[in-house]
Amino acid sequence: MLSDQEIERAAAQLAEHRRSDALTRLLDQYGVLIDDYKRLKSDYEEEREAREKYKQMAKDQERNPFVLVLVDGDGYVFNDTLLAKRADGGSLAAQMLNDEVKASLRRKGLEHCQVMVRIYANVFGLSKVLSKTGVIGADCRSLAPFIASFNRSYGLTEFIDAGQLKENADFKLRALLRLYADNSQCKHMYFAACHDVGYISELTPFMGNSSKFTLIGTPGVRFHDEFAKLGMGIEEFRSVFRHAPLDGAAQYRPTNAGTASKSIPAPPQPASPVKPSVHIASTTNGDQKPVCLFHSMGKCRYGKSCKMLHGNTPQYAGLPPPTSPSSTGNGATSPGAFMDTAALLAKLPRKDEIPSGCVAVNDNNYRLDPYLSPSSPDVFSRLRARVDKRRVCNSFHLQGSCDAVNRCEYDHEPLDDDLLLALESLARSQPCPRRGACRLEKCNHGHICQNPDCKHRGGKVYCKLPYLSHVEDLAGARYPEGVHRQARKTNGDGEGSTTSG
Repeated sequence: MLSDQEIERAAAQLAEHRRSDALTRLLDQYGVLIDDYKRLKSDYEEEREAREKYKQMAKDQERNPFVLVLVDGDGYVFNDTLLAKRADGGSLAAQMLNDEVKASLRRKGLEHCQVMVRIYANVFGLSKVLSKTGVIGADCRSLAPFIASFNRSYGLTEFIDAGQLKENADFKLRALLRLYADNSQCKHMYFAACHDVGYISELTPFMGNSSKFTLIGTPGVRFHDEFAKLGMGIEEFRSVFRHAPLDGAAQYRPTNAGTASKSIPAPPQPASPVKPSVHIASTTNGDQKPVCLFHSMGKCRYGKSCKMLHGNTPQYAGLPPPTSPSSTGNGATSPGAFMDTAALLAKLPRKDEIPSGCVAVNDNNYRLDPYLSPSSPDVFSRLRARVDKRRVCNSFHLQGSCDAVNRCEYDHEPLDDDLLLALESLARSQPCPRRGACRLEKCNHGHICQNPDCKHRGGKVYCKLPYLSHVEDLAGARYPEGVHRQARKTNGDGEGSTTSG
């Protein structure tokens, strides 16, 4: 039996338990824990579902990676050889552009990406200007076969007519730039519109993002200095686009910038400047008519209805008369004609004959290049093998300096003497936009064709240099003082690298 004291103690404990109500508080806390668990479980399920959706989305985005090539077709015009081939030229242009991009992607480790090309241009205005140069016909639809063939060459390649309003192409390029700049499937963007500072505002938010953007330069357009300040990658596509400005382009496509882009200072005019390529000849009745240079080149599309004179008239400024493939019967240059041309080119001044700070000109004040010894096919093959690994810097190797040496993406490693000579030959095969009036002391471009088998001299090899670069007055050079200009930053003057001859 319990003692009275034990019974009293038990009664006191019971009363204390009833006063504290600990069990009620314990049950309430347990209920709160269950509610918290239910809420956390619901949040977890939602988070897991969202994470699975994100993983699936990321997986889908990695499934079809691509790079986007945006081209302002009014400024970046395909070279004349491609345009003149019409439909064949369109497919070849698409292939050459795709090859340029693929080579760049291999260097970036993005060769697994598909290539999407979007070119926008005022096709009517472009056709009008090109027809004046004789590259295509006068029909407003003359570019149609080229564009159609270009578009069907690759599924993601399109050349699109933006219409005749001056800002239509700009509007389309800006819209695509904004759309794909933050698209994770778009791994890289090539932007070929660096002649127009109006695009600077669109690219400024992405300054320094060279992993996403590459700016494209080409010798035929003025790469504006403002683009070089963006800190993006800069490359050149030299084999696809024109190597000289398209005359009259500004008449149909003005830039959007409020201020005109800076231009290269014009060289001082020689005392007896080179005359225009139209010669005034007297006819039998005493009237004077201009000589049709296009007829002498075999390119006059007007035939007998041409208002200019067609005939065997003296050519201007030492130009040779128009020649056809010499009489071998198969379109090849005869050995005698080849040797005669080689002997003519040997009259060019040597580098050591040109005083420092001067340039060489002929009696008509037409710029002459120093004579270059021909390089063998094996040397060119070695140079191309080197270039395929990494493009070499023309400014560094040919001028001896590169302003962008600390950030230049091109190769500055030493070249053997024979490769250096071949590199200069390739650089000289690209026409200088200033042509015979050029007085820039360290101009790397070509002013005189030094290919004995050139088509303009009766050979069979296509030549990028214009007809006026095939003068025969090469002896007795004079050496006026040249214009010294600090070398542009790599890629800024279209002289950053060499990829092809």
